[in-house]
Amino acid sequence: MQHAAKPDVSVRDELFRNAAGDDAETFAAFFRKIRKTSPTEATRACLCYLAQKGLDAAGQKMALWLASEVPYCKVLFDNSALPLEIAAKATSALVKADPQFPAKFRKEAEALLHTPQILRALSLLPAISSNGLLPWLHKLNEHVDERVRSRAVKLLCELRPIKSQLEQLLRDDNARVRANAIEALWNKKTTEAAELFKAALNDTNHRVVCNALVGLHLQGDAEALVKIGELCQSPQIAVRRSMAWCLGFIADPRGIPLLQTLSKDATPVVRHRALRSLQALQPETPAPTATVEAAEGQLPILA
Repeated sequence: MQHAAKPDVSVRDELFRNAAGDDAETFAAFFRKIRKTSPTEATRACLCYLAQKGLDAAGQKMALWLASEVPYCKVLFDNSALPLEIAAKATSALVKADPQFPAKFRKEAEALLHTPQILRALSLLPAISSNGLLPWLHKLNEHVDERVRSRAVKLLCELRPIKSQLEQLLRDDNARVRANAIEALWNKKTTEAAELFKAALNDTNHRVVCNALVGLHLQGDAEALVKIGELCQSPQIAVRRSMAWCLGFIADPRGIPLLQTLSKDATPVVRHRALRSLQALQPETPAPTATVEAAEGQLPILA
């Protein structure tokens, strides 16, 4: 497993120290120097600065340099270069500083071949939220890796929730794709979204149904909790476990009795998930044992 590297400590620390100083000329001279002597480390250090300090006077100069001279997207997409959180915050700053950022991002992203880098690029999209990236997302709808497809579907539905497109995605053979399409609608308080949630309750996959119930609850539909209660009695372990997660996620106190019942379920993974959800609603609930924690990992989220 790769770990994100940190920019050279001496370069990073000196960059921050000079940027914080009062002498603008001294900082400008130092900045010109590291751009020539340590361009890679300077790029990573600048992205770290933008993530932490934003577009202050020094940050604006760094963003201008990155925008005009550096293929910084390659660093943003590199899992070993920067932690994702830092990359996402730097991306937010660059979107504001560089009008051409979405176009540059798309060009570099479309050239990516390896799944980890594509997933990393997709993780940065919420910080951009540009319709200019829709063609790339549409292209990824046909990707061979289901993780890429499902992530792209979710982002596509969030950026452009077209009903006909959503209905088509909900007929996809891949349950992960269908579930992510539903999840993307959680914050859409519309009649169309409610209709799609209700239609998804007939899906054969428990995760899709679970996401649809969350959506209905967020819409204020009183029948959502009733349906969750019914599914808590399902003979399928995966369904009962999903409902235990669902009750913890929606955090509705009316679901506590259902969770208390599930916490006594005959199946360890269901009991564990119910106890974890109960802890979110009732912090005094005893934590599940390590044995049950290990057992839960044996049951996949998607059946």
